[in-house]
Amino acid sequence: MGYKPKLVCFSCKFGWAYLRDMNALGEDVEFLTPVECSGRLDALHLLKAFKERADGVLILACEEGHCHFQEGNFRTLKMLYLLRDVLEAHGIEKARVRIEFSLDPEGRKILGRIARMKESLSALGPLNRALL
Repeated sequence: MGYKPKLVCFSCKFGWAYLRDMNALGEDVEFLTPVECSGRLDALHLLKAFKERADGVLILACEEGHCHFQEGNFRTLKMLYLLRDVLEAHGIEKARVRIEFSLDPEGRKILGRIARMKESLSALGPLNRALL
């Protein structure tokens, strides 16, 4: 049996619809967490995900010009630029955290985005937890 990465996904509830069938996620997505705005996420949310055994984090944010709170998606992007260097200093590759800017009000893109992230994590292999 091969390695199956564990993924935590945060999605903006204004730009990304909820999945009607949460069972469609399968067992490899630990959490799909709708958030009021991607800008409400902070570094502690991501660090907690890794501490609680996630191999990667995917953030689904609104596309440019469509943030309900005007600049939340850009605030998240800035936070990620800073956090990725800290994560990498602790042995967590930058590719383990991804932010995607788009809109998906019908919820048709979520599973595809999650599948692509899981493929990327599979290529990286398990996270070396000894470094955390």
